[in-house]
Amino acid sequence: MKNSLFVSAVVVMGLTSSVSVNVLAAPAKPSSSTLSSALEVLKLPTENRRMVLSNGGEKFYQNFISVAFNESQPMSVRWRALMAAAEVHGDRSTPDLLKAGKHNQWYMRNAALVALTEVNPSQGEKLAQSLLKDKALVVRSAAVEALAKSTTPAVRDLLWDELNQKYNFKGDHSLWIRHQIVETLAKKPLNHEAKIFAGLLSDKDQRLHMPAVAGLEKLTGVKLGGDSTKSAALVGMWKDYVKKEKIEL
Repeated sequence: MKNSLFVSAVVVMGLTSSVSVNVLAAPAKPSSSTLSSALEVLKLPTENRRMVLSNGGEKFYQNFISVAFNESQPMSVRWRALMAAAEVHGDRSTPDLLKAGKHNQWYMRNAALVALTEVNPSQGEKLAQSLLKDKALVVRSAAVEALAKSTTPAVRDLLWDELNQKYNFKGDHSLWIRHQIVETLAKKPLNHEAKIFAGLLSDKDQRLHMPAVAGLEKLTGVKLGGDSTKSAALVGMWKDYVKKEKIEL
């Protein structure tokens, strides 16, 4: 009864009858028909796609991987294919995800990082560390986001080191990832970082000032100004506080 109900649900979602049968059938070797069915699954709305994947989606794994690495497929389909592969295969998809993490297309590296962080956190963290220096800004940003989940002292040192790398500037202008890095580090600051946050109060990029203030507030337990105090004024107060308390820069 459960299987028949599922078949009905799949048909209602718009899949062809062949896909309905394939989802419930025993695993078979990859073929043009299963590849076609896998592509149809990938075209489903997110919730419907997850329903199919959770009920026999494992049989599509190799097809999803084939689609993900198929240069003729559009970015959106390749992204969904890699995510679907990770969802149905779990940490067993690690080798393919690591391969994708070295792909020449930025979105493949990005998707690999997102997926690997979910199915194999330890390997995801390692990949994120290597992608902090990726040539694509969006991938570097994804790496910072991934590492934000576990900012160990070693990871924090890596993030601080990335803050002032040349590729995180465009000419003399600071890129938005620097704000992301400081904001991440300010959530759980370490005592020895007080002088670093204090120094950032004078950074040319004003977007770094308020995260720096947040870090200093957590470290010192001091709250300057009030709810109506403007950012510029609050930063000025903290600069004065730093001088008064002789926090080394």
